[in-house]
Order: sequence, then structure tokens, then C-alpha cells
Amino acid sequence: MNGGSQSLMITALFPVTEKDGQKGYFDFGAVPLPLGVVNQDLAFFNKEDIDEVLFLGYVDVSFQQLIANYDELISNIQYPKFTVEDYKK
Repeated sequence: MNGGSQSLMITALFPVTEKDGQKGYFDFGAVPLPLGVVNQDLAFFNKEDIDEVLFLGYVDVSFQQLIANYDELISNIQYPKFTVEDYKK
């Protein structure tokens, strides 16, 4: 992630979370590497927050279709999109 020192592994797409009583979503939820899931916490971020992709894992036809339909998928999400900066406040 931009400005981060911890490597992350994406485990969730379009996770919905809550901040100050308002629900919203991010593009991704991730866990720290190499530990993985340590507790219930995920690191939330959006595609514009990614500085470098270190490894691209399992990619099948379903994932390729999801990426191809990304704009359509997010247009159907009923929650506002959170940003990392807004979520930190």
C-alpha cells in the first residue's frame, strides 16, 4: 500500500464496514503477511491505494470476469465508497 511497510494478502472484495454509524465499502480487505488472519481485523483499502503488487495468486475465469465487470459491480453497491484517509479520521 502507498506509504505502508507491511505486506498484505487480499482476502475480501468489496467488504462493507461501519464508521461512526455509517456503512460503506472499500475495494479490498486484506490480512498481514506472513501471519494471515490473527483476529477479526482486516486492512481496508481501494485500488488507488496499491503501490506495488508483489504476487498475483489464483486467477480463474470467474476472477477475470469480475475484473472485466468491475465498474458495473460497484455501480450496484448501495453503500458509499470509503477512502483510507476518511476512514482514519
